[in-house]
Amino acid sequence: MNNDPLYKNRDWLHEHYIVLRESTYVMAREANCSYVTIWKWLHRFDIPTRTRSEATFLAKRNYLTISRELLDLLEGELLGDGCVVMTGSRSAVYAHTSKYEEYLIWLSKTFAGLGLEQVGKIGKHWSEEYETFGYKYASKSYPELVSLRHRFYLDRKKIVPQDLILTPIMARQWYIGDGSLHNNARGRPEMIFYTCDFDKPSIDYLLEELRNKGFRVSHQLASNSIGISTYSTKDFLSWIGPCPAEIQDIYGYKWDYQDNRKGAR
Repeated sequence: MNNDPLYKNRDWLHEHYIVLRESTYVMAREANCSYVTIWKWLHRFDIPTRTRSEATFLAKRNYLTISRELLDLLEGELLGDGCVVMTGSRSAVYAHTSKYEEYLIWLSKTFAGLGLEQVGKIGKHWSEEYETFGYKYASKSYPELVSLRHRFYLDRKKIVPQDLILTPIMARQWYIGDGSLHNNARGRPEMIFYTCDFDKPSIDYLLEELRNKGFRVSHQLASNSIGISTYSTKDFLSWIGPCPAEIQDIYGYKWDYQDNRKGAR
């Protein structure tokens, strides 16, 4: 059995310094030695060391593990009103504007439970879009969000990634942000997703994804939106699941499905 200290193990040094990108201070605590000792053995094994700026960044950075659930929530919001903003070249923040403070409070708590923490407070501001006061949320800055920025933006314009696979959680968040339910006086409801800010390849991809899930959809050219037919609206609502209880008061109306056909129950 090898009883040598961890810092004398080249594989351990390489794994923690190069692969896991831990700082020499963190590694020193794990190996029960000083950071100088870690530094010395990195050089002894010819493991490339970082520049001062890289070391400073790693020492101060926030860490985030993006689980499947968190990714679904983020990507669903990015299909709607969410955005990812770079903070320098190595990190990014998730930001969200809404006319409902309650929604951002729920979103912040949901994100925090999955490791994405809020920075500062939810701020109130005048919204030109809604011509009323709205609210802004921003997360802490994380390097792990950079890949989402690159994935959802091309030349600073938001796009839909051409390998996106819609999940019920993702679609639910998209629906909350940009979807609308229209109850017809003498028929079944239909649904519209307002996709006017997306380019044609993005809309075409979303149409194909929805069709792959079995929904009847169409591209409404006049408004550059996506329509889900009366034949598929109820199935879509069933697929995405109920409105989260905490935001039922503000978004529950989007689940108020009313079949007004003569003789319908």
